[in-house]
Amino acid sequence: MSGSARILMVDDDRQFSAMTREYLESKGLEVSLEHSGDAGLSVFKKFPFDLCVLDIRMPIKDGFMLAEEMRKLNEYIPIIFLTGEQEREQRIRGLKLGADDYVTKPFSMEELFLRIQNILRRVRFSEEKAEAEEQFVIGSFAFDPLVRELVHADKKIKLTAIESQLLRLLCQHENKVLERELALKRIWGDDDFLRGRSLNVYVSKLRQYLTLDPGIEIMNVHGVGYKMVVPHR
Repeated sequence: MSGSARILMVDDDRQFSAMTREYLESKGLEVSLEHSGDAGLSVFKKFPFDLCVLDIRMPIKDGFMLAEEMRKLNEYIPIIFLTGEQEREQRIRGLKLGADDYVTKPFSMEELFLRIQNILRRVRFSEEKAEAEEQFVIGSFAFDPLVRELVHADKKIKLTAIESQLLRLLCQHENKVLERELALKRIWGDDDFLRGRSLNVYVSKLRQYLTLDPGIEIMNVHGVGYKMVVPHR
């Protein structure tokens, strides 16, 4: 379940955090470790993560400040706070920031792993359930991401996995800009230049499929990404 999960851990306790990373990686997680809030935020901006583990007590930018900035970039990212604090006010502040869990120092590495595992299981179950129930109407088309099928009147178009993922993202951003960087990271997990060229090819394929409804247009937004314009009927 969690073998491919990417975890960002930010903790200024260099020795114990390094041991914790080694343990979590032995359990099949992919862990990026940083030792300051600024370094953690920089990495968070560059790469997609499934969950963040943040120490509250860090100099300059503490875990709460870091969580606030992360939430502005991804409001749904699961966060576990590491804390030595027992005060009610600290926990309330964390909960207001959307903390998914707390682990009090000193903690068992096994306990931290199990808490990470439980959160990832909940998140993935919710995502899979939402995707299974998700249906889109795009102009005169019906799109079912689960079976990767685009239907127009009596014509059915079977989409590849990547075409379906891309169209789903465009639907979620209907009449809004879908940033290239976001699309690349959601589909391939990175924003490599060559992936960007592949993305252009898939956008062109979707444009061809959607020509059956002349009111639909996938526009290039120069230097930013794409915008699927769908007239409301």
